[in-house]
Amino acid sequence: MNNCPKCNAATNDADTECPGCGIFFSKWKEREDNVASGNVSRYSGLANATSSSFNWIILVIVCVVIVGIMYFIGQRVNG
Repeated sequence: MNNCPKCNAATNDADTECPGCGIFFSKWKEREDNVASGNVSRYSGLANATSSSFNWIILVIVCVVIVGIMYFIGQRVNG
């Protein structure tokens, strides 16, 4: 009996995937080995791309909310 390294759920030795969070133990181990050896180039590019995309999505959502609020305020003032 082991615990998941990500969510600490109880797992069996034969499990290849965590029943709690769904991570694959082989992928987790590969990533941890790469990070421990200093080979993080594969992961840093992915993290940067994800953060950049995420920032744009947040910016668009904030703009839509602001425009919506301004529209409804304008409707109440003019109506």
